[in-house]
Amino acid sequence: MNTDTLYTFVQLAKYKNFTQTAGKLYVAQSTVTNRIFELEEELGQKLFLRNKKQLSLTPEGEHFLEYAMRILELEAQAMKEIGALNHFKHSLRIGTTNTIYDCYLEENSVDFIQKHPDIKLNITISHSHPLIQMLYDKTIDMAFTYIPCHKKEIACHILSTESLVLVTGRYNDTYINGITQAQLAAIPYYYCDFNIQDMGSYIKDLFPKGHSFPLEIDRSANLLPYLSSGCGYSFLPQSLIQEEITAGTLITIPLLDFTIPEVISYVITREENRETICVREYLESFKGKISEVISVPSPG
Repeated sequence: MNTDTLYTFVQLAKYKNFTQTAGKLYVAQSTVTNRIFELEEELGQKLFLRNKKQLSLTPEGEHFLEYAMRILELEAQAMKEIGALNHFKHSLRIGTTNTIYDCYLEENSVDFIQKHPDIKLNITISHSHPLIQMLYDKTIDMAFTYIPCHKKEIACHILSTESLVLVTGRYNDTYINGITQAQLAAIPYYYCDFNIQDMGSYIKDLFPKGHSFPLEIDRSANLLPYLSSGCGYSFLPQSLIQEEITAGTLITIPLLDFTIPEVISYVITREENRETICVREYLESFKGKISEVISVPSPG
């Protein structure tokens, strides 16, 4: 089993067409056919169901696809790290959700690379569950997620606990004295699926079933221009919009008859990496910026 064959399998699973896959790979169609045949022979399983009208993955193919993609990702990561050894003394691979990055990591990472020019910093933005899997696969050194992880040889600590607040533009004073849950359905609410524990679905459940939002977006920081310039509303993490509230470009709306649970973010590392210089330096750089950041004990 080689990576060319695995990559061909992944591309065929994507396009579900031998001719189109061959064109994307710049190889003959027979090459694609032979690679898939050899892979199926090696695995002893059929990976695709073939008929004249369509091509689809078998259950075995669906299961193998996840592993094939992870193997290719590991290979790509290994090549990047080997190349970096010629230019940097150390490397640090961080995985984080969008919202945690926007709230805590962006400014911290800028400071980190300025203070540590000998460390190559690689940041991957994803959702919590894939980040934890990447930590297991050792393609990242630490993960910042909204989901805790309690597994052997994994260190998981609270990074921060904070509230979501309902905000709107400074000139929108319609509900400046407060809003009830029933009144939410009448406002232009800009929806972001935070992937914060179950918070995304929790917020959607505050509205009537089937409610249609005038704007839906998958990154919380991208809501700020819409909120600042218009009359829309959204729940956002306090730390994300604190500057805008202080500057007066956004205002908060009190909640009268309902509450929003606090959200907890976590930093997760493998025990074997927790005391490495890169992880230690990055976590230490949070001190003074986040009140609940974990403390990292000195080695020994």
